[in-house]
Amino acid sequence: MFTVLIIIAILVAIAVPLYNSTQQTARDRVDEANVRILNSATLQWVLADNANDPRGMETDVLKPEILVYLSGWPNSPNEKEYKLDKVKGLWIVE
Repeated sequence: MFTVLIIIAILVAIAVPLYNSTQQTARDRVDEANVRILNSATLQWVLADNANDPRGMETDVLKPEILVYLSGWPNSPNEKEYKLDKVKGLWIVE
């Protein structure tokens, strides 16, 4: 009986960190997908009017402009923020 408990404890000790790592990887991939969605919406905004240029814009200024192309603002599962890289004009996770 004691041997069975030790084996179960070892299996749990292996499984829990693996599960936590898998969960974090999934959250990171959601952030990556959200950034791709934001960059696609920004591209649509640029293509709608050639005068639109996200480079040099503040995040808070561009956000309402591209919300027209989104059903809602994506939330980060990692409690991070999506910010605009003013030099490249692309969204990043911070």
